[in-house]
Amino acid sequence: MSDLPALGPIHRTEPPDTVSGRIRSMAAWALCIAFFYLIPLEWASLEWEWTEKGLWRITEDGEESVLLAGFTLLWALFNLAAALAFLITGVWTHFAHERKGWIRSLPLRDVVYYFAWVECLITAVALLAEFVPEDVRGFVHQHLLPVAPHAIMILAFLFLFRGGFDRYGFRGASPGGWVSMIATVGGLYVLVYLFLDPLVTEPVARYFSLELVSWREESISREIGEAGQSGWLALLSQGLLVGMIGPVGEEVMFRGVLQQSLAERIGQPASILLTSLLFTLFHVDVVMFAPLLVLGLILGILRAVFRNLWAPILFHVVNNSVSVILDLLS
Repeated sequence: MSDLPALGPIHRTEPPDTVSGRIRSMAAWALCIAFFYLIPLEWASLEWEWTEKGLWRITEDGEESVLLAGFTLLWALFNLAAALAFLITGVWTHFAHERKGWIRSLPLRDVVYYFAWVECLITAVALLAEFVPEDVRGFVHQHLLPVAPHAIMILAFLFLFRGGFDRYGFRGASPGGWVSMIATVGGLYVLVYLFLDPLVTEPVARYFSLELVSWREESISREIGEAGQSGWLALLSQGLLVGMIGPVGEEVMFRGVLQQSLAERIGQPASILLTSLLFTLFHVDVVMFAPLLVLGLILGILRAVFRNLWAPILFHVVNNSVSVILDLLS
């Protein structure tokens, strides 16, 4: 179930160990930490309300406490300082790390730099969006900003890991391999569609006295409905984000970079479990925590069994696209 080393000539040119290089590495680690630190901040912002039915209702519309606002401000300042240091030292060192070759194993530094670039570019796009002309600001915030994070996940991967995509799961397959992959994905999706809610989602919600309403699912459905009423451009943007760009970006990040790196260090089973847990936490959804964890495990197992990133991408795209279609029909 573990990936074999990629074949072909191997080359590695390490950047020189200079003061600016060490500062850049520390800035990269800081950005990587900032990326994952945002997850507990978002979980802490959820509001828990005990309803008259004796169930917990979880929403994201709670009033932010002074303490949480302070932590968020510190995170933003820390993130901005790290991004500036990362970019400035990158220019100073002529982006030596990004210009290096690739090797068979996935160095931890490469993983850190990947998340650093993702966080840095997301921050840059968010800041730039505030300075666009007033007449196009609505379009940028409505159609471009929601797509930007997942698009950045993909673009950062394409640039940083160029020349070794097969190492991270982007491989071809024989006709029989594609048929097997598609059949497995289709069969698993049918099982998930039929049995995930009655066997996982609903029992877990009952056990923890959770109202079976996901604020995240409701938000996505509402945005798709509004997009359908706003015209084809809004609908296309939302459909591509939820059905295509989002799944591909998340699979590249979680099953391509993260699971591959962890598998080389702690083994495939542990890497699948840990990556699935991070994938679930990334979505910040209490009600859907258990089903998201199951989906994460399925995606990780597909990646490991087929040794191909196209398998989890296909499952993820089908799962999200069907949800978009059902939301539109309803």
